[in-house]
Formats: sequence, C-alpha cells, structure tokens
Amino acid sequence: MTDQTRWGIPEIQAANKARTHQADKLKRLEATMDMVIRWLDSNIDDNDPKDKLAQDSADLKQKIELALDKGTSIKDIEDGDL
Repeated sequence: MTDQTRWGIPEIQAANKARTHQADKLKRLEATMDMVIRWLDSNIDDNDPKDKLAQDSADLKQKIELALDKGTSIKDIEDGDL
C-alpha cells in the first residue's frame, strides 16, 4: 500500500508542506548561526583581546561551537554543560 492509497492527496500535500517548512526553518537557523558567528568574530577581531566585549564574544563563540559539535548531547546543551 502506497502513501497515496493510505492517505488522500490533501494529506500528502500537507505533509510535503510541513517538510518544506521544516527544511526552510533549518536553513534559517543555519544562516542565523553563521551571522552570529561572523558578528562574534568581528567583536573579537576589532577589539583588544583584553577588552570585555572581545572576551565575552570569544567565550560565546566557543560555547556555540561546542554546542554544535556532534559529540555534544542535547542534554548537555540544555543543562549548559559546555
């Protein structure tokens, strides 16, 4: 039995729309993370390394990179154990 016989065409279209929305959301999240990393890099590069903004930006960038690492679990991220 195929999806088309188990589900009607409207259900398949709704499922495809949901998948498209999910894919778009993931692309937006990736683009947002890239923008944030560029912003942090700018704060790090444009300021003295001892400057509080540069230090905070470097710390946040490191936490983001650790969170995105495949070895980091969702629980670690949620618990802030980075």
